[in-house]
Amino acid sequence: MNKIKLLNKLKLKKYRDEFGLFVVEGDKLVDEIPKNFLEFVLTIEEIGEREFKKISSLTTPQKKIAVCKIPKSQPLTSDLVIVLDRIQDPNNVGAILRSTSAADLNDVILIEGSADPFNQKSIRASMGSIFHLNLIEMTEEEFLKTNLNFVAAHITGIDYRNFEMNKPAALILGNEGGGVSEKILTVSKKITIPIKNVESLNVNAAAAILIFKYA
Repeated sequence: MNKIKLLNKLKLKKYRDEFGLFVVEGDKLVDEIPKNFLEFVLTIEEIGEREFKKISSLTTPQKKIAVCKIPKSQPLTSDLVIVLDRIQDPNNVGAILRSTSAADLNDVILIEGSADPFNQKSIRASMGSIFHLNLIEMTEEEFLKTNLNFVAAHITGIDYRNFEMNKPAALILGNEGGGVSEKILTVSKKITIPIKNVESLNVNAAAAILIFKYA
Protein backbone atom coordinates (compact mmCIF):
# COMPACT_ATOMS: atom_id res chain seq x y z
CA MET A 1 0.00 0.00 0.00
CA ASN A 2 1.13 3.55 -0.74
CA LYS A 3 2.72 5.02 2.41
CA ILE A 4 0.68 8.22 2.36
CA LYS A 5 -2.56 6.28 1.86
CA LEU A 6 -1.62 4.04 4.79
CA LEU A 7 -0.88 7.03 7.01
CA ASN A 8 -4.29 8.48 6.30
CA LYS A 9 -6.02 5.19 7.05
CA LEU A 10 -4.18 4.89 10.38
CA LYS A 11 -5.93 8.02 11.64
CA LEU A 12 -8.89 5.69 12.36
CA LYS A 13 -8.77 3.11 15.16
CA LYS A 14 -10.31 0.36 13.04
CA TYR A 15 -7.36 0.53 10.66
CA ARG A 16 -4.84 0.75 13.51
CA ASP A 17 -6.36 -2.46 14.85
CA GLU A 18 -6.49 -4.09 11.41
CA PHE A 19 -2.88 -3.36 10.46
CA GLY A 20 -1.36 -3.39 13.94
CA LEU A 21 0.23 -0.02 13.20
CA PHE A 22 -0.05 3.57 14.43
CA VAL A 23 1.33 7.01 13.58
CA VAL A 24 3.80 9.10 15.56
CA GLU A 25 4.31 12.78 14.78
CA GLY A 26 6.84 15.33 15.95
CA ASP A 27 10.59 15.34 15.39
CA LYS A 28 11.59 14.60 18.99
CA LEU A 29 9.11 11.74 19.39
CA VAL A 30 10.06 10.21 16.04
CA ASP A 31 13.77 10.40 16.88
CA GLU A 32 13.18 8.51 20.14
CA ILE A 33 11.21 5.57 18.65
CA PRO A 34 12.98 2.28 19.46
CA LYS A 35 14.15 0.66 16.21
CA ASN A 36 12.24 -2.57 16.82
CA PHE A 37 8.93 -0.66 16.67
CA LEU A 38 9.68 1.48 13.62
CA GLU A 39 8.14 0.64 10.24
CA PHE A 40 9.10 3.75 8.26
CA VAL A 41 9.59 7.52 8.50
CA LEU A 42 8.45 10.17 6.04
CA THR A 43 10.03 13.63 6.06
CA ILE A 44 8.82 16.93 4.74
CA GLU A 45 11.82 16.95 2.40
CA GLU A 46 10.75 13.61 0.89
CA ILE A 47 7.14 14.36 0.09
CA GLY A 48 7.02 18.17 0.05
CA GLU A 49 5.44 20.66 2.43
CA ARG A 50 2.01 20.66 0.80
CA GLU A 51 1.59 16.87 0.96
CA PHE A 52 3.08 16.74 4.45
CA LYS A 53 0.52 19.24 5.76
CA LYS A 54 -2.29 17.09 4.32
CA ILE A 55 -1.26 13.99 6.27
CA SER A 56 -0.24 15.76 9.48
CA SER A 57 -2.69 16.01 12.39
CA LEU A 58 -0.71 18.87 13.97
CA THR A 59 -1.81 22.49 13.62
CA THR A 60 1.82 23.37 12.96
CA PRO A 61 3.44 20.32 11.34
CA GLN A 62 7.07 19.57 12.09
CA LYS A 63 9.41 17.71 9.72
CA LYS A 64 8.96 13.99 10.47
CA ILE A 65 6.12 11.51 10.71
CA ALA A 66 6.50 7.79 11.41
CA VAL A 67 4.50 4.59 11.27
CA CYS A 68 5.17 2.11 14.08
CA LYS A 69 4.10 -1.37 15.10
CA ILE A 70 1.64 -1.58 17.97
CA PRO A 71 3.49 -3.35 20.81
CA LYS A 72 2.08 -6.79 21.61
CA SER A 73 0.61 -7.26 25.08
CA GLN A 74 2.60 -9.45 27.46
CA PRO A 75 1.59 -11.30 30.67
CA LEU A 76 1.45 -9.14 33.80
CA THR A 77 4.74 -9.01 35.69
CA SER A 78 4.45 -5.95 37.96
CA ASP A 79 3.40 -6.04 41.60
CA LEU A 80 1.51 -2.80 40.92
CA VAL A 81 -0.69 -2.65 37.82
CA ILE A 82 -2.29 0.66 36.75
CA VAL A 83 -5.87 0.22 35.54
CA LEU A 84 -7.78 2.74 33.45
CA ASP A 85 -11.52 2.14 33.78
CA ARG A 86 -13.19 3.81 30.78
CA ILE A 87 -11.05 6.97 30.87
CA GLN A 88 -12.24 8.68 27.72
CA ASP A 89 -10.04 11.73 27.21
CA PRO A 90 -6.97 10.66 25.18
CA ASN A 91 -4.94 13.44 26.82
CA ASN A 92 -5.70 11.95 30.24
CA VAL A 93 -4.79 8.47 29.03
CA GLY A 94 -1.48 9.70 27.66
CA ALA A 95 -0.64 11.70 30.78
CA ILE A 96 -1.31 8.69 33.03
CA LEU A 97 0.89 6.50 30.83
CA ARG A 98 3.65 9.09 31.15
CA SER A 99 3.41 9.10 34.96
CA THR A 100 3.36 5.29 35.00
CA SER A 101 6.54 5.07 32.96
CA ALA A 102 8.20 7.85 34.96
CA ALA A 103 7.55 5.84 38.14
CA ASP A 104 9.28 2.84 36.51
CA LEU A 105 6.14 0.71 36.43
CA ASN A 106 5.43 -1.59 33.51
CA ASP A 107 1.86 -2.89 33.26
CA VAL A 108 -1.25 -0.91 32.32
CA ILE A 109 -4.70 -2.41 31.82
CA LEU A 110 -7.17 -0.39 29.75
CA ILE A 111 -10.72 -1.55 30.36
CA GLU A 112 -13.00 -1.57 27.33
CA GLY A 113 -14.38 1.93 26.78
CA SER A 114 -11.10 3.73 27.49
CA ALA A 115 -9.59 6.01 24.85
CA ASP A 116 -7.20 4.35 22.44
CA PRO A 117 -3.63 4.81 23.73
CA PHE A 118 -2.46 4.88 20.09
CA ASN A 119 -4.60 7.91 19.29
CA GLN A 120 -2.41 10.86 18.26
CA LYS A 121 -3.41 12.92 21.31
CA SER A 122 -2.64 10.03 23.69
CA ILE A 123 0.76 9.47 22.08
CA ARG A 124 1.76 13.11 22.37
CA ALA A 125 0.57 13.33 25.98
CA SER A 126 2.49 10.15 26.83
CA MET A 127 5.73 11.61 25.41
CA GLY A 128 6.70 8.23 23.98
CA SER A 129 5.92 6.22 27.14
CA ILE A 130 3.84 3.80 25.06
CA PHE A 131 7.09 2.22 23.87
CA HIS A 132 8.15 1.38 27.41
CA LEU A 133 4.91 -0.03 28.84
CA ASN A 134 2.98 -3.28 28.60
CA LEU A 135 -0.51 -2.15 27.53
CA ILE A 136 -3.31 -4.68 27.86
CA GLU A 137 -6.89 -4.10 26.74
CA MET A 138 -9.52 -6.07 28.69
CA THR A 139 -13.25 -6.21 29.16
CA GLU A 140 -14.52 -5.53 32.67
CA GLU A 141 -15.29 -9.24 33.07
CA GLU A 142 -11.74 -10.23 32.08
CA PHE A 143 -10.27 -7.74 34.51
CA LEU A 144 -12.41 -8.99 37.40
CA LYS A 145 -10.88 -12.45 36.89
CA THR A 146 -7.31 -11.24 37.39
CA ASN A 147 -5.54 -12.40 40.54
CA LEU A 148 -4.85 -8.94 41.96
CA ASN A 149 -5.87 -6.97 45.03
CA PHE A 150 -8.20 -4.27 43.73
CA VAL A 151 -7.70 -0.72 45.02
CA ALA A 152 -9.93 1.96 43.51
CA ALA A 153 -9.51 5.73 43.63
CA HIS A 154 -12.81 7.14 44.83
CA ILE A 155 -14.29 10.30 46.27
CA THR A 156 -14.86 8.43 49.52
CA GLY A 157 -12.49 5.93 51.06
CA ILE A 158 -9.37 5.64 53.20
CA ASP A 159 -6.97 8.58 53.09
CA TYR A 160 -4.29 7.35 50.68
CA ARG A 161 -1.58 8.60 53.07
CA ASN A 162 -2.78 6.08 55.68
CA PHE A 163 -3.32 3.17 53.32
CA GLU A 164 -0.87 0.31 52.94
CA MET A 165 -1.02 -1.33 49.52
CA ASN A 166 -1.18 -5.13 49.63
CA LYS A 167 0.65 -6.20 46.47
CA PRO A 168 0.30 -7.56 43.84
CA ALA A 169 -2.33 -4.90 43.37
CA ALA A 170 -4.36 -3.12 40.73
CA LEU A 171 -4.62 0.65 41.22
CA ILE A 172 -7.87 1.55 39.45
CA LEU A 173 -8.58 5.02 38.06
CA GLY A 174 -12.10 5.72 36.88
CA ASN A 175 -13.98 7.50 34.15
CA GLU A 176 -13.83 11.32 34.25
CA GLY A 177 -17.57 11.71 34.89
CA GLY A 178 -18.68 8.47 36.49
CA GLY A 179 -15.58 7.21 38.28
CA VAL A 180 -14.86 3.51 38.75
CA SER A 181 -17.73 1.19 37.78
CA GLU A 182 -20.00 -0.08 40.52
CA LYS A 183 -19.19 -3.70 39.68
CA ILE A 184 -15.48 -3.07 40.24
CA LEU A 185 -16.06 -0.89 43.32
CA THR A 186 -17.94 -3.66 45.10
CA VAL A 187 -14.83 -5.87 45.08
CA SER A 188 -12.27 -3.10 45.68
CA LYS A 189 -10.78 -1.28 48.63
CA LYS A 190 -11.41 2.43 48.17
CA ILE A 191 -8.84 5.16 48.72
CA THR A 192 -9.20 8.91 48.41
CA ILE A 193 -7.04 12.01 48.14
CA PRO A 194 -8.30 14.63 50.64
CA ILE A 195 -8.69 17.98 48.89
CA LYS A 196 -9.81 21.50 49.81
CA ASN A 197 -11.34 24.40 47.87
CA VAL A 198 -12.19 22.29 44.78
CA GLU A 199 -14.74 19.56 44.15
CA SER A 200 -12.34 17.11 42.52
CA LEU A 201 -8.94 16.60 40.90
CA ASN A 202 -8.40 15.86 37.24
CA VAL A 203 -7.93 12.11 36.90
CA ASN A 204 -4.37 12.43 35.60
CA ALA A 205 -3.40 14.64 38.57
CA ALA A 206 -4.89 12.13 41.00
CA ALA A 207 -3.20 9.29 39.12
CA ALA A 208 0.23 10.92 39.40
CA ILE A 209 -0.13 11.38 43.16
CA LEU A 210 -1.19 7.77 43.73
CA ILE A 211 1.25 6.21 41.27
CA PHE A 212 4.26 7.84 42.89
CA LYS A 213 2.96 7.02 46.36
CA TYR A 214 2.69 3.28 45.72
CA ALA A 215 5.24 2.57 42.95
